[in-house]
Amino acid sequence: MNRIIRFIKELFGKYETGYEYWVQTKDIKVNPDWRKTKIGRVKFQRKIQYWYRTGEFESKILLDKDFNLLDGYSSVRIAEIKGIDKVPVYFVD
Repeated sequence: MNRIIRFIKELFGKYETGYEYWVQTKDIKVNPDWRKTKIGRVKFQRKIQYWYRTGEFESKILLDKDFNLLDGYSSVRIAEIKGIDKVPVYFVD
């Protein structure tokens, strides 16, 4: 029953915290200053290797209710580079 309620809320753009949702990568709003800063080579290599090995992102993508990225920039960059259309995210207050 709770899944149905969450699904209906999602249809109206209401997301509950603590649950995984899948959103379009292009809909995630990344702070422009983050885009100007290069992710460290060693860190990025580790994270992309983790993705190759597991098929999952090492860092969770956290968004606010307006789809602003709060954490997980490296995961978003991997998705953009690899052409992944939808990614798992968590909404936080």
